[in-house]
Amino acid sequence: MIEDEWRYFAPGGAITPGGPSTWYILDWDQRHIIAVTMDEEQESEDIAVQHLRKHIDTLGPDVYAVRLSQDGELVSISTNPRDDQGGCTVLRSHLVELDRFGPNVDLVSYTPCTSELETRKAVFKYYFLFQFIHKIWNELNLWMRLPPHPNLVPFDRLVLDELCHNVVGFTSLYIPGGTIDKNNSRTFKLKWLQQLICVIDDLNLKYGIAHQDVAARNLLVDPKTDALMLFDFNYSGRIGDIGYGEDRDDVKGVIFTMYEIITRDMHFRDVAHHEQNPADVQGLEEWAKHPDVTLDHPVSTYRSVLNDWVNKRRNGKQIALYTEAPEYIEWPEFPTPPPKDTVYSDGKGNTSSVTGVVLEDLRRFERGKGAAILEWERPAQIKLGKDDLVLASGLFASTTGHASSVELSY
Repeated sequence: MIEDEWRYFAPGGAITPGGPSTWYILDWDQRHIIAVTMDEEQESEDIAVQHLRKHIDTLGPDVYAVRLSQDGELVSISTNPRDDQGGCTVLRSHLVELDRFGPNVDLVSYTPCTSELETRKAVFKYYFLFQFIHKIWNELNLWMRLPPHPNLVPFDRLVLDELCHNVVGFTSLYIPGGTIDKNNSRTFKLKWLQQLICVIDDLNLKYGIAHQDVAARNLLVDPKTDALMLFDFNYSGRIGDIGYGEDRDDVKGVIFTMYEIITRDMHFRDVAHHEQNPADVQGLEEWAKHPDVTLDHPVSTYRSVLNDWVNKRRNGKQIALYTEAPEYIEWPEFPTPPPKDTVYSDGKGNTSSVTGVVLEDLRRFERGKGAAILEWERPAQIKLGKDDLVLASGLFASTTGHASSVELSY
């Protein structure tokens, strides 16, 4: 018999700052995952496991999700197969496009499996060109493995395509209010600097991860908790590993970010990363606060807190390789595609077949062979009416969020 202390494992969770929280609890005894949702924010799965223990042996094998009260009593259960959390995923065709933030990044909404009544907003990052596949692979593997943190935007779901259920991207929780860069009318609080310092220390020294793109454009403020939150790991990597560069050092990134927030002077980072010297701003006698910037402490206090931390980091223990961190994060290398037969023609009626690994198939070749193709085309946003809804798959959506049978036309 599996001992109780080894019976439960949480492969992931969906933690909303301030609540609710959902932890996906694997029962090794039944080899069954149950989504446990509570109204409160639970940064650890411990409470969910503690309460689930009371009910696990009375729940049938068809129960995929439960909602618990604060004291652990059952509020509701779900036997809907859609709530099966064998994997924390959502289909691309279930995402309704709300806005287009940038290349390969959209704002979407969908109905999570844990509640038919709740609609969740999320940021969908994806790839559809081979050139971006390795970058998205590293970002999603890193982000999904980071433990919940009050100053990190939570990872949300892996996004699967509708044809073969392959991963085509991921979602992170949407935090409203805009970035520090865009919404700069807010008073920038000293505690937000302290929180930024805390999360950078945890990433670097606890998990062996370098963010490598610390900037005001990658900082949000959660309106529920008033906490600063870091996001966007597309330049991130394991310290000392492939993709890591000392020129993108996070301590340097925090120094420049704070200078830019206070002064709105961006020119020190208008040069290549290897030419950016933090001493250029640290050595300034005065940081002239921009007249439109408001702070809750004098500039000198921010500089003092920042300098004390920088000195501590430079004189403290250094992480030269991510495996030196106490809770370092690993993820698999990008898998090699399976070999396949490819037919080549010399244009004179002669063909030859070669078996090998093909990294990129042109859609026109696959379409010519009658293979089903995953389409990504969608109408220009300017052509959409105010009542038009488009799914992340490029199809129009009905008001219920399901794909209509009408295909896009161009």
